[in-house]
Amino acid sequence: ASGAPPRLLDMGAEPFLLASTITAIVAQRVVRKIHEPCREEYIPTPQVAEDFKTTLGPLLKDGQQIKLYKGKGDSEDGNTGYLGRVGIFEVIPVTEKIGRLVLEHKPSTDIEKQAVEEGMITLKQDGYLKAVEGITSMEEILRVAQE
Repeated sequence: ASGAPPRLLDMGAEPFLLASTITAIVAQRVVRKIHEPCREEYIPTPQVAEDFKTTLGPLLKDGQQIKLYKGKGDSEDGNTGYLGRVGIFEVIPVTEKIGRLVLEHKPSTDIEKQAVEEGMITLKQDGYLKAVEGITSMEEILRVAQE
């Protein structure tokens, strides 16, 4: 066994039961929060800024300059620059179209594509938004949300 968790359909759950009873699917990861008293702002490289703009797309304000943050570390946070944790999330409401994809045994990539078309914010996007807000760092997001 690969160690991967069993898929619902692999456990004998019928697609019609899943499509009719599940209202949402949630993925979550926990990232470290930047310790606010020692938080420092910086302007990322043009390549990193472009990655943020591409990943966030319309979630960014037009013309918004990308500013990111990191913690310089102090005795209160063990010189890590982080203190506490916060979740990043991805929520897929099971709409009629998504339910139909489940019934048709479509691959998860098709379901994710439909969810994004319907406005879902991905884990990476939620993390990037939290990085732009200064809640966590880009490094934390890349550590836990790489696809």
